[in-house]
Amino acid sequence: MLTGSYRKRLEADLGRWVGEGLVSPESATTIRRSLAQEGGGFKLPALLGLFGGLLIASSVSAFVAANWEEIPRVAKLVMILLGLAGALGISARLESRGSTGGADAAATCGTLIFAAGVALVGQMYHLPTNWAGGALLIAIGALIVAVLLRSNGALIVALVAIGAWAGGRWDEREANAHLLFWLPFLPALWLAATRHNRLVHHLAVLVLLGWFATLPGQYAFFRFDYGLLAYWLAVSALFVALGALALDRGGPGLLTACLPWGLIGLILSLNVELARILDADEAKAGTALWLNYFAYALALPALVGFGLLARERRFAWPLALALFMALLVPVLFWSGGAVSMVGKIVVAALILAIAIGIVISGAGGGIRRLSIAGSILFAIAIVILLWQTIGTLLDQSLFFLVGGALLIGLASGMRRLLAKFSKPVEAAP
Repeated sequence: MLTGSYRKRLEADLGRWVGEGLVSPESATTIRRSLAQEGGGFKLPALLGLFGGLLIASSVSAFVAANWEEIPRVAKLVMILLGLAGALGISARLESRGSTGGADAAATCGTLIFAAGVALVGQMYHLPTNWAGGALLIAIGALIVAVLLRSNGALIVALVAIGAWAGGRWDEREANAHLLFWLPFLPALWLAATRHNRLVHHLAVLVLLGWFATLPGQYAFFRFDYGLLAYWLAVSALFVALGALALDRGGPGLLTACLPWGLIGLILSLNVELARILDADEAKAGTALWLNYFAYALALPALVGFGLLARERRFAWPLALALFMALLVPVLFWSGGAVSMVGKIVVAALILAIAIGIVISGAGGGIRRLSIAGSILFAIAIVILLWQTIGTLLDQSLFFLVGGALLIGLASGMRRLLAKFSKPVEAAP
């Protein structure tokens, strides 16, 4: 599914190409018709139908809540079942008539009625408090609706419920990995991969990231040491590599959603590393967790595969190099280099070089989100360096002077190189 920003850019390009005679008006019309058949964007009738259904469900809920104590238990159960059957029946009828948007809205309302029913039944019969188990039950029901009625809304409810269930079990188990998470998440992930809905894709990636975040356990999570930072850094690099490779090779939309969230994790992790290494009390050698080896074992092959398999090398190689340099930052902590002045300079230089590599990658591949992410990383790093100096202010001034001179030299060299390759080839005599 094409995103709105790409559609706008393509529409502008089509107008320019037609004006320059590169594309005929008939071909441009054919391309626009092909894009229109793919759908995408907001479908207003379906969206209004969804909002209307939610308002009706809210009205019924408010009415029932106002008279809840006076309604017999059997009547309560019948109301829940009738509401569920009615919403799903309307969804199936609309689907048979070709109204996919309306069918999705009705199925979503039915799924929400089922979720509310689970909570109400537990309250009516005074069942033991187990909200995580209730979330799992809601996830299973929503997955069934998502499969039978192909509802994106039901799939969104299922993903949220799976994330809530995993979070609840993590809170109970504390240090143990919640491996049963994969039982409901794998079918939800498969469904998300088959849907052309960006919200579904991003939510599936966020739920997966949430599971990765809980792997270290509560002790490591609240301790917040360098091992945990290194783990997050490697997981972020893994997601960036997967998303970038999918974007380069036209892979599934689900994988391309990994790129922005991986970039956010990368920016946060690197800047926290920089702030801590410049702090006199926090700059100390870190220790590696067993999960660091696990995360690096996933991230390094992904980086190598991305660098080798990507089609656009101007985009892939600078980004792969930047991600590899990011994975070198924790090594300085583990080696004890964080306590020395040289180690602080190397880490600061690495992070600035990583930011520049991401910007170069975005410029080479025409991917604005990469250029923005690299610029944000560079800007925050400069603010941190101004806030917590490397040594004295004179040392800081010298660091910025050398870095600025190197960047100007790099810009000049790249300009000459690009000018050389852009020269027209002379015709042979």
